[in-house]
Amino acid sequence: MIEIKQLQYLIVCADLQSFSKAADVLYTTQPNVSRVIRSLETELGFPLFERKNRGIRLTKKGKEVYGYASKAMENMDRLAEYARLDEGEELSIACNPSSWMSARFTEFYQMHKDEKIRFQIMTASTEGVLRRCGSGRSDVGFVHMMEPQMLSFRYKLERNHLEFRELARRRAMLYFGAHNPMGQKPAIEEVPMEKIRLVQCYEDEFTLNHYWDLFRREQKAEKNIQVAVITNSDYVMNDLLRGTELGNISGAYLGPEEEAQEYPGLSLYGEEEPVIFGYVCRKEDVPGPWTRRFVEFIKGKIDGGEAGSPYSCT
Repeated sequence: MIEIKQLQYLIVCADLQSFSKAADVLYTTQPNVSRVIRSLETELGFPLFERKNRGIRLTKKGKEVYGYASKAMENMDRLAEYARLDEGEELSIACNPSSWMSARFTEFYQMHKDEKIRFQIMTASTEGVLRRCGSGRSDVGFVHMMEPQMLSFRYKLERNHLEFRELARRRAMLYFGAHNPMGQKPAIEEVPMEKIRLVQCYEDEFTLNHYWDLFRREQKAEKNIQVAVITNSDYVMNDLLRGTELGNISGAYLGPEEEAQEYPGLSLYGEEEPVIFGYVCRKEDVPGPWTRRFVEFIKGKIDGGEAGSPYSCT
């Protein structure tokens, strides 16, 4: 019978392409790693690796087994998460990196901290949020994208057996760091785009700066905004906006929170091409009471006003 330990050793050896390096990572010896891999090969009836002077490489069948082993280990991690749960309920949220969402989640936690519930919140790219919700690791995922990106987005939803529910539409904005004089310009047309450098959260096809790149290419523009920093950290994002000239492409404000750090900004497209904000959940699943409660809480915060903190990354 194949053991979890054998699959773990297979994955590490394949990733590092070396039995000796795998031994260091696994806190064991190279002979022990070789012995475990040989026992797995005997169990399966075929070699998993080609042994070479400069390392090891998966065989064709080894690559197939590696794929199955990776999925098995991922499922084991999920089972371990369930095993750690106590008798209380759980609310698992995924979202694009967002200071606004972070602040709202903190409010929600403060309201319910004395109730027997375990909270989990993970930030990820839009595709990462879809994967988490599609696999059941998150109950609900909050994302945003430009309206013309919705066709591709809905295709990804179908692939992951998800549905999307829109919560708000806001203008796409170019925000300027505190040390950028361009923030004083009256209109986006007066901004020399080739001089703008951005800090953006993560990279996938649904980021707003990715859409801007496509838009500029379609317009056959010779010069474009440069992305100088890519990060998945709100701390890095806000520190750079407070302390440098870097800008950020983002959605306009979702709520009226007084604690929001405001930055000067200009609308990129006016009302014609809005940023759509909403949440995804699994099709035909009945959301739990805590999921429904959190979604209603977010709706109330959005409806509270037009001024406040940008949703996306700032």
